[in-house]
Amino acid sequence: MELGCVVRGAPEAEQAAELPLDYLELKGDLLCVDRSELGALHRRLRAAGLPYQAMTSPLPRRFRCRVVGPDADHARALEVFRDLCDRGAALGVRVVVLGSGQARGIPAGFPAETALEQFRDFLGRARDTAAALGMTVALEPLNRTETNFVNSCAEARTVLDGLDGHGVWITADCFHIMSEDLSVAAEVSAAGTAIGHAHTSSLPRGSGDFHEGAQKEFVASLLAAGYRGGLTVEDDFGDFGREAARAVDVFRRLLAAAGPSPS
Repeated sequence: MELGCVVRGAPEAEQAAELPLDYLELKGDLLCVDRSELGALHRRLRAAGLPYQAMTSPLPRRFRCRVVGPDADHARALEVFRDLCDRGAALGVRVVVLGSGQARGIPAGFPAETALEQFRDFLGRARDTAAALGMTVALEPLNRTETNFVNSCAEARTVLDGLDGHGVWITADCFHIMSEDLSVAAEVSAAGTAIGHAHTSSLPRGSGDFHEGAQKEFVASLLAAGYRGGLTVEDDFGDFGREAARAVDVFRRLLAAAGPSPS
C-alpha cells in the first residue's frame, strides 16, 4: 500500500516532497486559479517531484454547487467538476474523491428517495466525465457534521449498487468512520471490493492523536479486503512541515508493521 498526503497549495507540495511519501493528493481548491495563472501553477507543482495520484474536493464550497434538493443544478455542478478534473488530469491525477458534503446535503422536508435518485444521476454523469479523462470517481462517506447524506461505507455501497453501470468506487476514511462511532472492520468489509481509495487522519483532525490501535485495524482491514491502493493522510496541519513529518512517520511504521502487500 502506498502512502500519500493531501496538499492545499504549492508550498505544501514542496514541503511534502521532502517527506518519505509515494504520492500527493490535491485539494481541488488549490487549482481554482485564473487560467492565465494555471500554467505557472502546474509547473511549480510538477517541480515538487512527487506524482499527484488523487484529488479531493472536486466541487469546492466556494462555487455553492448543489446536486440534490429543489435547488439541484447538475449542469452547473458538472461544469465545475469537469473543469477541476481537467486541471487535475494535466498533473496526472487518476482518482477523484467525491466528498462535497455541502453539495449533497438533503434539505429538511425534501424526500430522501428523490435525493437518492438525483444523487445517482449526478454520480453517473460525474463518472462518465472523469472516465473521458482517464480518471475514476471514489465516493467518500462523510460524518454527520459535514452532511446528512451517505455517512457510512454501508450507505455508500447501497448508493452504488443501484447506480446504472456502476463504475464508481468508495473512499474509506478512518476519520469519518471513527467520528460516526462505527466499527472500522465492519465498515471496510461493507465497502469490500468497491474500495478505490483510502483516507485517514488524527482524531479530531489537527489534534495529533492518531489512535494507533484503530489505525492499525483500518490498515489490516483494507488489506484483508484486497485493497492495495493509496492511503492518504488528510489532516489539518498547523505547522505543515513538522506535523506532517510526524504523521508520515506514524503511518510508515503502521504500514511496515502490516507487512509487505501481496502481489
